[in-house]
Amino acid sequence: MIKSTTYNRKYKDSNNTTGLKHLYWELFDSPDTVGSGFRFMEREPVLILDDIMVEFPSWRPTIELAYTSHTYSKLLGLVSHSPYRVGKGIMLRVTNASSRMFLVENLIIRGIKRIAVSDEYVEYDTDNFLYKPKLYIRWNTRERQVRKQYSLRRR
Repeated sequence: MIKSTTYNRKYKDSNNTTGLKHLYWELFDSPDTVGSGFRFMEREPVLILDDIMVEFPSWRPTIELAYTSHTYSKLLGLVSHSPYRVGKGIMLRVTNASSRMFLVENLIIRGIKRIAVSDEYVEYDTDNFLYKPKLYIRWNTRERQVRKQYSLRRR
């Protein structure tokens, strides 16, 4: 349902890079609206990712979710004050544990106070007015199902 976009250097020249050194704004678009990342996404979370890429040019982010339009957020079931709906949140697919730790460490160094970590994703947002700063750990639903099946078999 969610289509991820991976950074690719060869597409950088043909896309909008206004204010960015490595990334391009089309990575943060809502899937149903072209150009929505540049028009509606807050600059701070994008500039933080771009700053990480300036320091570590070999790192390639896979962006799962950034800005979502009204129709796409309804499809995903997001509330109206969701950081993705407002344009202040980014969800990245990070399946390697050391890569997750690298990303979380660099986000904390750059002042991010709301981070959610799961087995496959790292989410962060810069909307500190909604909730108190926290580090969230989310369990993967697939892992829950496996644990549940395993516990039922043992009985």
